Amino acid sequence: MAEVEIAGVGQEQGSEDPVLLLREQGGARRYLAIWIGAPEATALAAAEVAATLPRPLTHRLLLDAVEAFGARLVRVRLTELVEGQFHAELDITTSDGGTRAVSARASDAVTLAVHQGCPIEVSEAVLDEAALPASAVATVGGAEDEPDEADPTPGPASPDVEDEVERLRRALAEATPDDFKADEE
Repeated sequence: MAEVEIAGVGQEQGSEDPVLLLREQGGARRYLAIWIGAPEATALAAAEVAATLPRPLTHRLLLDAVEAFGARLVRVRLTELVEGQFHAELDITTSDGGTRAVSARASDAVTLAVHQGCPIEVSEAVLDEAALPASAVATVGGAEDEPDEADPTPGPASPDVEDEVERLRRALAEATPDDFKADEE
């Protein structure tokens, strides 16, 4: 298993579908692109900026319920790729000290990990099959990702990214639970 971090959530060029981009923290620093739905992208963005909402959304609610039973999410693992679908497992420690693995969609698992602040790991088999090399992924500024080992701190975000993050923060701060209801409700 290789530990990964969220490199960002964006859109594939020419598409409106959200894409979650994970980056391997060590080794070849490969990337994994996972197409996710708009609700998952919203929940992930809320978790990343630590937005405080008047009522918990589904991912926070699930973690609160797990903790109410004396259990805790300790790790998320992306375990396999089946017919183009990423499969994940949540590693949960129970009140009796045991560990349980719970099957989950990759987008939900990653969002839960961000809310909980726990590690995200990807199996080597999944990385071998689906990862993109660092040279194939353009960063926000359009340059290829070439980490500078001498300075591991990220550079400043572009003004467009900072504006988008600030817009998202304002929107989430003003959001009500009704804003998150599906159109069918």
